[in-house]
Parts: sequence; structure tokens; C-alpha cells
Amino acid sequence: MKMENMHSGTDGRLYFAYGSNLWRKQMRDRCPACEEIGYGVLRGYRWIISQRGYANIVLSACDEVHGKVYRLTGSDESSLDQYEGVPEGGYRKEVVPVILDGHSALCMVYVDPVEEEGVAWPEYVIRINRGISDAALSSGYVTRYVTIQHNLFCVL
Repeated sequence: MKMENMHSGTDGRLYFAYGSNLWRKQMRDRCPACEEIGYGVLRGYRWIISQRGYANIVLSACDEVHGKVYRLTGSDESSLDQYEGVPEGGYRKEVVPVILDGHSALCMVYVDPVEEEGVAWPEYVIRINRGISDAALSSGYVTRYVTIQHNLFCVL
């Protein structure tokens, strides 16, 4: 499988969104110059809500996380770092291979250091639902990982 680099010269960095950043309005507000690239799948991870009440991904060999891939400018990435709490240690940035249009593309992703599962904040459930709707995640994926495991009332 062909591996693409997360940096394409001055074109920006690829970013894999799996939580509330699936919501287009939120991404436009946070990253006005971002470009939506497509639907991505991250294999070997599982989607959870951490004890902090927000989405996270954890290593899990038999699972996968569905989301959207965006191209970020440097300015957009800096903005998103602030929203994701990177300077304070809320999330850390990692680079992972995401399946995008049949190819593996290296994408930046935000990972919460808190891996214990918890309950989503009510306002976060609203943003997740909007993101799921915008991203057109598969209903099977949403049912298995989001609705059943976390008792969220999601728009399918």
C-alpha cells in the first residue's frame, strides 16, 4: 500500500479528526483555511470517551476509528493546538497511518493522555452529533462504537 507524507511542501499537514472536529462549522471556526480531504479510517485503534468527557482513541488491534481528513495550514494547526489544549497537556499530537482513498496517508491526530473511559459532557454530545451527521460516518460504525458503548444519542 502506498504511503503518503503528512506534509506536502507548503500545502499543509494532514489531520485526522474523529471527535467534535468532524463538525464542519467547528472546523471552519477554528481553522478557517483548512481543506476537507475525505473520509479516513485509522486501523488498530478504538474510539472512546475519556474520563475527561471528550473523545479519544486508544490502541486496540482489532478495532478501527472512522473520521475525516483535513489539510491544515500552519496557522490552522497552531489554532487547533490551542483548542485541543496541547500546551497544557490536554491532548498530545501523534502521527498515524490513515487509510484515505485506498492509500495510507500519514496524518497528525490528537490523543488524550487519559485512556480510562468516562461519560461525555452534555454539550459535547451535541457537537459530536453534529459532526457525525456532517461526516456521514457509517451507521454500523456509529452504532458499534459511539451509540452502544457510550450511550450517546446520535443522529444516524
